[in-house]
Amino acid sequence: MTVDQRIARAVAVATSDIAARLCAAAERRTGRPRLIPLTGVLAAFIFHASGEPHTMTTAGVCRSLKSLTPTQRVQLGIPQTTEIRYKRVHSGWRAILRVVDRGVLVDHDHDLDVDHDTGEVLACPVDCPCEQVTQDEVATLLIQASLPPEFERPPAVAIDGTDVESFARAHRRQVGGDAASFYSFDRDARWGHRTSTDRRPTEHFFGYEAHIATYAPQVGAAPVPQVAAGLALRPGIRDRTSACLSIIDHLPRFTEVLLDRGYTMAKATRLARPLRNRDLTLTMDLHKSQRVVRPGPEAGTIWVDGTLYSSALPETHRKLEPPDPGMTAGEKARRREAYDAREPYRFVAHAKRDTKRGTQRFRGPAVEGHPFKVRCPNTPASMRMPHTIPTTSCVPGELCGCRKTITISDTVLERDRQHHPWQSTPWAMSYNRRSLVEGIIGANRFQRLNLNRGFFRMTGLVATGLLLAVTLIGHNLARLHAWHTVRGLPEPWQVNLDEPIDDRPLDKATRTRGRRKR
Repeated sequence: MTVDQRIARAVAVATSDIAARLCAAAERRTGRPRLIPLTGVLAAFIFHASGEPHTMTTAGVCRSLKSLTPTQRVQLGIPQTTEIRYKRVHSGWRAILRVVDRGVLVDHDHDLDVDHDTGEVLACPVDCPCEQVTQDEVATLLIQASLPPEFERPPAVAIDGTDVESFARAHRRQVGGDAASFYSFDRDARWGHRTSTDRRPTEHFFGYEAHIATYAPQVGAAPVPQVAAGLALRPGIRDRTSACLSIIDHLPRFTEVLLDRGYTMAKATRLARPLRNRDLTLTMDLHKSQRVVRPGPEAGTIWVDGTLYSSALPETHRKLEPPDPGMTAGEKARRREAYDAREPYRFVAHAKRDTKRGTQRFRGPAVEGHPFKVRCPNTPASMRMPHTIPTTSCVPGELCGCRKTITISDTVLERDRQHHPWQSTPWAMSYNRRSLVEGIIGANRFQRLNLNRGFFRMTGLVATGLLLAVTLIGHNLARLHAWHTVRGLPEPWQVNLDEPIDDRPLDKATRTRGRRKR
């Protein structure tokens, strides 16, 4: 992007609805007016983030502003006669942080009344203008502001977490103590655990966990740019389910969410049930403790890997080995053929979920009046079907579940159930889209940016979270422009800002042999 394009996009995000309300709440009504308006400060941080910065600090923002001409600084919202100084920029940024930390955009216009018996604050009058906001809401809405209305948002969202190490170290008070014996200048940071990668072993870290959401296309649809959709920051590795639900509640309407076991291993009342109440479809991986065979809700039925089957499912199909990550695509496909062989014995949804009763009806594979999926001796009509469909080993006259229609409560095995059978080909095609969020994390941590310790040099949950949100905004602006420009498509921000067509020739990336060092 050119400098003018970066300025136009930064100003558009800084003057969005949530940004304007945030800056208005941070503006003081007394004292001398600021030489740099708060919208200009926010636009300066976004402009700095869109240029692949080495660090996301106030000093780096000041260097980016000093590289602009006076006319460009005016376009960014900074008066022409104002000198760029660290204190002026940092003071405006701290004012925005105070509003996010306080969590109130518009305060009450009346005194709060308290019930002296219970200690509860009484409800406000109907015309009270109070407007509260959380840090997750501010971060997610600011990131959504970096995606213009011309960008068509896909119906699926993938969420994953990554560690954000604090700039402040954790020091030990005494030798041989526990976690409580550590102290740090960063009062909000906590200890966390991160798994091994090619770059580092499994270890503990001191800082935060950033939960990042991205959009995923429908299965088989055209690819979409890897942009951030939402953000929630938590100290250490805690409150993962609340962070996930907080992002979901502040995103525009979508229908499907993709999660790994870091979230879905939580209790059903913390994640699976809230997602169902929000009418969201879940595609997830299963832990070893979830991949078991359990008795079904009625005789003749069994639960296998969280999916309901008829007890006619052969023993050879019940306990299968899933594909390993190191296998080739062909080897994984052959492993999944065994999982696909379970499909004829599966119970399928017979009607929509009854939201009032909290139940749903499922029909067996050999129910009369519907296409037969198996040939069952207890259903004579199914035996007249061709031999290309499987024949069950059911004994005539004995109880089996092939011809049953069962009503199942939502609370039955609700943590392990999902709409596609685990490790089947449809499940794999749906779950593989979750790697898009890992692509965003890798691009910002190791490829486009170095979002590791030292990238943020402010401490505290609010400061780190808002700086990370601005960093993801810069990623979205750069990614949207690059993705559409390479494909010769009209960029959403170009259409939104009514910019002229950018017909500059694309740069050609080449690899050159580096000089040998002595």
